[in-house]
Amino acid sequence: MNPHLAPLFATMSSEGQLVLKFIGVFGLIVLIPAGILLFKNQNRWFGRSGDTPSETSGSLTYGLAQTWLVYVGLMHLMLWLVFGL
Repeated sequence: MNPHLAPLFATMSSEGQLVLKFIGVFGLIVLIPAGILLFKNQNRWFGRSGDTPSETSGSLTYGLAQTWLVYVGLMHLMLWLVFGL
């Protein structure tokens, strides 16, 4: 556990930690289907568009990579709330 957060969690009641765990479970319930939806539609959502001819494959890949990075970070946070406390 993070040594900076240990005093905070030591003073927190078990009910408070339970609320954080419920937030983590709810987040997982929302994020798992969102990840499946993102995986199935990533080419359609981040593919080339005829409206903006100046797009390059690098900029499209960069946007997709940022989206997956945010998703993985949120999954990490929710898993930590559920299992790490």
